[in-house]
Amino acid sequence: MELKVIKDKRIDYDGSAIKSHWAYRNFGMLGNSIVVFRGKCDVKVEEMIDIEDLRASKEIKSDDMVHYIIEVFDFPNVLLASALQKLFIAKLCEVLNDYGVGTLRKGDDIYVDGKKLSISIATVSPVSIKIHIGINVETKGIPKGVDAVGLRELGIEDIEEFMDVTGNAIQKEFLKVRKDSLKVRWAE
Repeated sequence: MELKVIKDKRIDYDGSAIKSHWAYRNFGMLGNSIVVFRGKCDVKVEEMIDIEDLRASKEIKSDDMVHYIIEVFDFPNVLLASALQKLFIAKLCEVLNDYGVGTLRKGDDIYVDGKKLSISIATVSPVSIKIHIGINVETKGIPKGVDAVGLRELGIEDIEEFMDVTGNAIQKEFLKVRKDSLKVRWAE
């Protein structure tokens, strides 16, 4: 799995990066990939994947987030997509705990002291699994009614270092899962 952490520019997330081959089209990353970047979040209605959010007319917005776009071409199915999403959220919780931040994972969301730190979605295309995870840097631009928290409020100031550390942690977790899946034999 190839990892790219973009620090030299901001990229806003509008939901379109959830389409297959986004990393290949934009960065030449062919195959399994993780792209980590920072930017605003404003998911357009036509790009919403979560039908529950769409039916509830929820806004998905933030002025400043760290975004993870993950694409996996192995066995695209929604169950595996959801399982990988939750695995990566759990890994992010572990990394945040290493930063001294106590977290609680509720499904595919990360909470700190009852406040929402992340958003996430997992889906499939005909060729791949696609996962987006967004972590608030600050709480500016969050929709009204969402009790949120950001990395800066939690004492994490070096956002670029956080992007490196978390991107590498997700990549390492995926590669470990892949290796473990290759070293076992069939049960007889």
